[in-house]
Amino acid sequence: MLTAPTLAAAGYNDLFASLQTVQMTVQTQVERFQQLMLEIKSLSATRPDDESLRRAGEIALKLHRVHTLLFGGALMAQPQDAAATGARDDAAGGDAIDLDGAMAEFSSLLSRTQLASTEAELLLAQASEELAALRGVA
Repeated sequence: MLTAPTLAAAGYNDLFASLQTVQMTVQTQVERFQQLMLEIKSLSATRPDDESLRRAGEIALKLHRVHTLLFGGALMAQPQDAAATGARDDAAGGDAIDLDGAMAEFSSLLSRTQLASTEAELLLAQASEELAALRGVA
């Protein structure tokens, strides 16, 4: 079993630091998502006119996409890199642990997660702006 100093010596610190950064970003985005959903619910209750409900529905659809991104639906739908899949299959055939293959797969997953987080951030910003505009119409 590899210990933390062994992993550090192998040069994997950057990957683990990136994972921690993405995890903190996603946690913040989850909190923003929940706050925006509560705002939509509140705004819809106080402004039940057709136009406000239509606009709130459009914002909710953006947030639905954010939910999919944050909770892994988009990651599951992504095809896996053939090299990572092949490395995993090779490692499964032997008794040795293929750390390089595992780290390549981890790196690929981290990259997809970072892309999903970036898209979620953009959608959250758009939803925030649209909610602010909708509140301003009141």
